[in-house]
Amino acid sequence: MGNLQKTDLSGANAVDQIYQKIWGLKKLEKMGFPVPPYEIIDITKDKPENLRDYSLRKIDKVKIPHEVGDRMGVTIRVSMPGQLDKLAKHGGLHVIEESEVLKKVLDKYKEYGPNSKILIQHTVDARCSGAILKEDAHCVIETIPGDAPPLLEGHSTNYEKWVFLLKSGLWQKERAYVANNQELPVLTRDDLQKLERCLKLLTSDAYLEWSISKKGELFFYEYCKLINPSG
Repeated sequence: MGNLQKTDLSGANAVDQIYQKIWGLKKLEKMGFPVPPYEIIDITKDKPENLRDYSLRKIDKVKIPHEVGDRMGVTIRVSMPGQLDKLAKHGGLHVIEESEVLKKVLDKYKEYGPNSKILIQHTVDARCSGAILKEDAHCVIETIPGDAPPLLEGHSTNYEKWVFLLKSGLWQKERAYVANNQELPVLTRDDLQKLERCLKLLTSDAYLEWSISKKGELFFYEYCKLINPSG
């Protein structure tokens, strides 16, 4: 992604067996942040007799949304224990057919094995997406139009960057998103206000990923706590 990095992160004091993606979602829910609906496929815990039927029940429970401008389809994410979680990749965005969701779930289980936990989560029909890094004195936000992966995976060098100064409560725009040789605003003043309300609830050294739907709804889908090297 841009200058924000998600390396050397820990979900809960670097406990080896923490499932970071799942821990982050539960932490976001506990803080009252808006999170797209999700279900967890946990084969080790649930021990289903029929993996296919069990997965279909999970898919039916979360439902596959077809709400244009809000949530369209699901993404399949894999969470692994400890540092292995960084290596687990999601199975694509906006998967809308039940048969395709099932295939991706079974493929992920086959690829990552019984220690994996598979998340089926609603995908935001995003107007823009990005990441937040909160430090002691300020918060940094990087964002692009549409879905976040090009930015989060470091493939995009064209992004908008904002800094929120915690002491003064002021926003500073440090970088513009450019299209066709012209600056294209990504975050509106209303978007910044929505993000600011959430930023005030965070402790320092926190990293989040988020999207704003085309209808203007803010959703968070990843939370990490930075390891404090001096702690």
